[in-house]
Amino acid sequence: MAQLLIVAVFSNVADAEKAGMDFRNLEEKDASFKVESGVMVQKDPAGKVTLLGTKTQPFWGVVIGAITGGLIGMLGGPSGAILGFTIGASTGLAGVALIDILDHEFVDSISGDFAPGCVAIILEAAEATPDAVDKIVAAHRGTDYRKPLGA
Repeated sequence: MAQLLIVAVFSNVADAEKAGMDFRNLEEKDASFKVESGVMVQKDPAGKVTLLGTKTQPFWGVVIGAITGGLIGMLGGPSGAILGFTIGASTGLAGVALIDILDHEFVDSISGDFAPGCVAIILEAAEATPDAVDKIVAAHRGTDYRKPLGA
């Protein structure tokens, strides 16, 4: 299965939470979808990105990877950089690897949909095909993006 960074952007918290529950259910029922880590973040009207609490803490996994932390930093400007560094600091990926994965084209495409008030679910996951995740995201009126992790 391909290891991916999956980002799903929703216009509100309610849709994102419903999609998050559907992702959990999918993972329980389908061995071809496995989440390594994941977080839910929201951009406020000032553009600040904050980590959202969920009904089950942590959202997925105990350690959020450097890639997820780096993406949050890039999407959230200066305040996001601090949050991204904090949640991603526990891993040891080289800066070059982060730059290769989080290229400007990928970040810019997400930024276009991740407007103030929107919520993003960021997953480091493995999936055999994108179909099930795509259906969940579409059912909750979201947009999803993928980027391969590693070779």
